Amino acid sequence: MKSDPKKKYNRLSLLFGVPGILLQLFPSAFGAAPNSFAANGTVIFSVGLLIIGLAFYAKSKNRSGWWGLMGLLSIVGLLVLALLKDRSLAPSRNESE
Repeated sequence: MKSDPKKKYNRLSLLFGVPGILLQLFPSAFGAAPNSFAANGTVIFSVGLLIIGLAFYAKSKNRSGWWGLMGLLSIVGLLVLALLKDRSLAPSRNESE
C-alpha cells in the first residue's frame, strides 16, 4: 500500500506547526517568567518548530521546503503559505497527453 505524500506532509506540518504557533502565543505556558531566558528560549524553539511545520506544509503544496522560512514571520507567514496556489492539484503533463 503506497502512502500519499500530500497526506504525509500535511500530518507532519500539523505535528510541528501547531505546537510552534501555540508556544509563540503562550510562551509562559511552562511557568517561565516573561522576558526570562527560559521564555526567550521557548520563543526561539517555537519559531524553529513553525519553520519546520511550514516547510512540510509547502511540500504538501508541491512547493520548495524553503518556503518554511516564512515561519520567521509567524502567523503572517502561515497566511502567505495558505494563500499560495496548491501545485499538487494541477494535472501533470503526462496525464494531459
